[in-house]
Amino acid sequence: MIGVFRSNIPKYFVPAEEEGLHDFLSRFSDLYYVAELDGEIVGSGGHALNDGRGEKTVSLCWGMVRADHLGTGLGKKLTEFRIEAARGKFGEIPFVIRTSQHTQGFYERFGFRLTRSERDHFGPGIDLCEMRLDC
Repeated sequence: MIGVFRSNIPKYFVPAEEEGLHDFLSRFSDLYYVAELDGEIVGSGGHALNDGRGEKTVSLCWGMVRADHLGTGLGKKLTEFRIEAARGKFGEIPFVIRTSQHTQGFYERFGFRLTRSERDHFGPGIDLCEMRLDC
């Protein structure tokens, strides 16, 4: 998965985010999925329940496709799989995602809507786009 992550630097990720990926995987590896092609990981992504104060939501986390497989439909299939897996585990509760302007349109096609944005949040040229999908 780290190779998939690194293949998407600098457009989708900055190197400093790699530590956050490692942290997520150390805590939620049972909710993280990989897509393989010919024995190589070409995509991955997970989900996690946000069960703190207030409303329960499910985050789609660390979704990515290896750069040489972007535009093949793999990202769509992986996202559909993660949404269905999360619904099967947690029921019909809203989804949230923290992504960038580079993938905002991709998630809008699933029905996500922008709730907040912040310029250069992740790094230069990579804005934060917080999005939500209600059931």
